[in-house]
Amino acid sequence: MDVTNIPQTPDTLAALWKIQKIIFNTLDFEQVVQKIVDSIAIELDFLKLGYRIIVLALVDEKEGVMKRISMSQTPAAEATMGAGKMTFDQIVIPLTAENNLCIRSYKDKEPKVVLDWKDILTPPMTEEEARRLQTISGVKNSIVFPVLDGELCIGVMIFSLEKDVSEMSEDEKNLIQSFTDIVSLAIHDANLYSNLKSTSKKLDEANKKLKELDKLKDEFVSLASHELRTPMTAVKSYTWLVLNNKSGEITPKTREHLEKVYNSTERLIHLVNEMLDISRIEGGRVQLKLEALDLVQLAREVKDEFAPRASEQNLVMEIETDGKISPAAGDRDKIHQVLVNLVGNSFKFTQSGGRVSISVRLKDNMVEVGIEDTGIGIAKEDQERIFQKFGRVEGSLVISKIGGTGLGLYLSKQYIEMHGGKIWFESEPGKGSTFTFSLPLYTGN
Repeated sequence: MDVTNIPQTPDTLAALWKIQKIIFNTLDFEQVVQKIVDSIAIELDFLKLGYRIIVLALVDEKEGVMKRISMSQTPAAEATMGAGKMTFDQIVIPLTAENNLCIRSYKDKEPKVVLDWKDILTPPMTEEEARRLQTISGVKNSIVFPVLDGELCIGVMIFSLEKDVSEMSEDEKNLIQSFTDIVSLAIHDANLYSNLKSTSKKLDEANKKLKELDKLKDEFVSLASHELRTPMTAVKSYTWLVLNNKSGEITPKTREHLEKVYNSTERLIHLVNEMLDISRIEGGRVQLKLEALDLVQLAREVKDEFAPRASEQNLVMEIETDGKISPAAGDRDKIHQVLVNLVGNSFKFTQSGGRVSISVRLKDNMVEVGIEDTGIGIAKEDQERIFQKFGRVEGSLVISKIGGTGLGLYLSKQYIEMHGGKIWFESEPGKGSTFTFSLPLYTGN
């Protein structure tokens, strides 16, 4: 807003400041425009410049009309509207009404002087009704100022006086123009606020719907997983019975086929269990049963579990520890699952003749467990997604044959962080990887 042409008197500057304060303190659109129009009327009355009614009208381009938005609550305005046959809201001017000076001011983007109210109220009023209301109002002339938001005209302000427009000084015209500029600024800010509120409301609604969908997804996964696990467990059990000759002797070929069925069923059950675990974690339904956990002993148990696979794959498996290690605070089942996931990954990606070692050490009041292998390692471009859900490493013929869901490391990270620990890794392609996690020491609390 250009203030260089505004009359620099204490009264006019105070008037401008009061109106600008309304903009700063009010963001609701309807409130701000009404308060500003009323304040302009009050300040002009205080300056004794002879203004009886002030109206703000804005354009609705979708409907192709100009609507009265707010009117000063002055005695003249109330008397005029009280005597009218139309309500304030009903005074709507089509943008096609080229003879209406409000429309002309809007389209030409310049002020228009009004001697006869028929030039701003028809249509929708008749000429007789417009002139009758002008007589009741005590208004002699009016002046219409376009309300500009940058280069765009968004409406007009109508200042109705009890004097001739010719009696207005240049300072007074500049003051009225500055009031109009302030209204434009207020509308701009209020629209921004209104749009922000609307967007925020839509985002809240979308977020609620997403939460509902997420909940439905969790419920579906949980239900589907339970329903799948029961028949698969039965298939696995009956297959085991047949493989162990509980139903009589079987041929070598039949045994080979059944072993494939048994192994595939195990993989499916493992996948279902992982999906159930993720559903519980993301649904906040996991409760840890913390105890004093001997991680060296747990590492030995996992080593024993993998001993047959180590022999089958010709891998050396070791445990390294620094003497007696204080117990960690952990949920035995969850940390066992983490160790199995990490060691299982090392076995997947380590070729015959390689080595997998588990280390347990104390460091900074935490127990650190590391799983190191001499496997194929992880490429730099794949490392950032390792702990993401379904974050499988792609792009290698060896890896593509190995398979896997990419859920194990995601679950491991979730469980370790639930314990207040951390998990990380170091890897170099062709030389192997080391995955390490830490858990707080057990304090008895």
